[in-house]
Amino acid sequence: MIRHLCKLVWNRKRANALTAFQIFISFLIVFITASIAVDNADNYRRPLGFSYENRWVVNFWRDRELPLDSEVEAPSRRQVYQALESFDWIESVASADGAAIPYGSSRWGSTIDGQPVYHGAVSDEYYEVFNLDLVNGRWFSEEDAALDWEPLVITQPLSEALFGREDPIGQQVEEWKRGKGNARVVGVVSDYRRRGEFSEPGFFLLTRVEDDAHVDFLVKVRPGTPLAAQEQIDKRLKAMAPGYRVNITTLEEDRASSFKLSLIPLFAAGVVSVLVLGMVALSLSGVLWQRTTLRTEEIGLRRALGGSAASIYAQLTGEMLVVASIGVIAGLLVIVQFPLLELLDYTSGIYALSLALAALVIYGLVVVCSLYPGRLACRIRPVEALHHE
Repeated sequence: MIRHLCKLVWNRKRANALTAFQIFISFLIVFITASIAVDNADNYRRPLGFSYENRWVVNFWRDRELPLDSEVEAPSRRQVYQALESFDWIESVASADGAAIPYGSSRWGSTIDGQPVYHGAVSDEYYEVFNLDLVNGRWFSEEDAALDWEPLVITQPLSEALFGREDPIGQQVEEWKRGKGNARVVGVVSDYRRRGEFSEPGFFLLTRVEDDAHVDFLVKVRPGTPLAAQEQIDKRLKAMAPGYRVNITTLEEDRASSFKLSLIPLFAAGVVSVLVLGMVALSLSGVLWQRTTLRTEEIGLRRALGGSAASIYAQLTGEMLVVASIGVIAGLLVIVQFPLLELLDYTSGIYALSLALAALVIYGLVVVCSLYPGRLACRIRPVEALHHE
């Protein structure tokens, strides 16, 4: 049966070439869309590494319009802590630089042992505010200020990449050139994907923030705290330092913005895929309808010789599946080159699942587009073939 269908497709190779090319292009586009969707879904199911509910980010910085010779004195970090902790609805306060704050746009990176590693500085209270999952070692403490080496907390994926199965606690990270120079791992957290749920499992490194560093403040508020309470923080901090600006956002808001930015590529690819598949569906339906009309005599003769309606429908659908297979195989030969050319950096599991989904969509489209033309073919009676011109 398959050999017979291949002969029928070959006999109409010119007419089928355009259809196969359309399917080839649509298969590539659907694969790219499916790979983005599968990768996002795979990342979304992984642990985030921190809690974002009921967390606020408080930016407190000097107004640029304030004269440099102004006598306004900036409050210390401890003074800001005390001002924020004075509110009953604030449970805990921490601080961090912009590169460590979840869903932030700032990003600092280094290369350690050939691995791209992002890093940020956080305070001792950061662990409590964000409920980090410490799987090995300890967190930063005030005693670390007296050390003659720099303590580091790294994520578990980074620990496995740098030290394999060895215990990372106490290990030196020789390529870390910031801070005091000599750096050692004191703790490991399960993960810290600060860019959000759709980001890759992180190679992230946390350091202890310095006392004179410019930081933002993060507060954990009690559940049910209204956003109107932000005005109280604004008034309190501005009263401490006139001429300074205060900006307060919630991590829920930052997370929603991060979601939109992360899903833009998937949305764009999805729109293109739908448009391409729509054009291919119209083309396939037209081609099948035309073939059914032009082959009325052939179909009528097969019905007269005892051919069933199901066999005729199976032949028409089978021909289009063979044509679709030509386009899918050509697309597959191109896609297997992507890892070699480093065009898409996905795991083998994501590649395999994306290919299966793309093929399923293409073959499903062919079957659906064959329904109505196949139904017309099944209704052709032998007598119609005798009167057909």
